[in-house]
Amino acid sequence: MAVKKDSGKTTAPGAADRPDLEKFLGEVQKRAFEIYQDRMKSGKPGDGLSDWLQAETEIRKAHKL
Repeated sequence: MAVKKDSGKTTAPGAADRPDLEKFLGEVQKRAFEIYQDRMKSGKPGDGLSDWLQAETEIRKAHKL
C-alpha cells in the first residue's frame, strides 16, 4: 500500500471558495470596462480609477470577499 506524505501546506479557511488572483483581476477588468462604456454612453463624469474601484467592489461583493 502506498503512503501519501503530508506536504505540510495549510490552507486558510474558505480559501477554496475564493477565486484565484488572475481570475479575480480578469473579472474586475471586464467589469471596469463595462462601467467605462456605460459611463461614456450616458455622459457621466468619472475616470478609469473610479471605474476600477467600483468594479472591484462589485466583484468582491459577488464573491463575498
